[in-house]
Amino acid sequence: MKNKLILSGLALVLVTSLNATSSFLNNDNQYKQFRKEITNFLNDNSFFTFPYKQYRINISNTYPKMDIFENKKQYIFKFELAGINKKDIKVTLTDQNVLTITGSKKSISKKDMIRQEQYYGTFSRSISLPDDINSNKINIKYNNGILKVTINKDIKKNKKNIKVLSIH
Repeated sequence: MKNKLILSGLALVLVTSLNATSSFLNNDNQYKQFRKEITNFLNDNSFFTFPYKQYRINISNTYPKMDIFENKKQYIFKFELAGINKKDIKVTLTDQNVLTITGSKKSISKKDMIRQEQYYGTFSRSISLPDDINSNKINIKYNNGILKVTINKDIKKNKKNIKVLSIH
């Protein structure tokens, strides 16, 4: 039986309880999928038996690992891509403000391997961005296994018009 565990989902739950207003955390489908996978994982007691080699955790939904930072002027995304060549990474931004990181990490020989924790193969990670981004002001750097994507905010889009209505 193949077990799946979305590890970053736990962080999503913890962060959601702290800051439910963040536009990055308002994705009900990801939360529902996380709950479903955790429930399935915990209900399958066979995961905790030996030998470990026959079980694999599917991390495709959470790889590459990332950190998100926000300040008044920009959003900063840092993706952990150790061991991946720059030429094997692709970054795209759609018209619907979806940032996607795709790429591949070449597999190594599994001869004599007794445990594998590193991810090898192709990956894709997508993040829905808020509406206040400036898609013309994006800076991407790759250094020491960290992909840093900096996206400036569009101050004009960030201002919200509030109309005061009279009560009759």
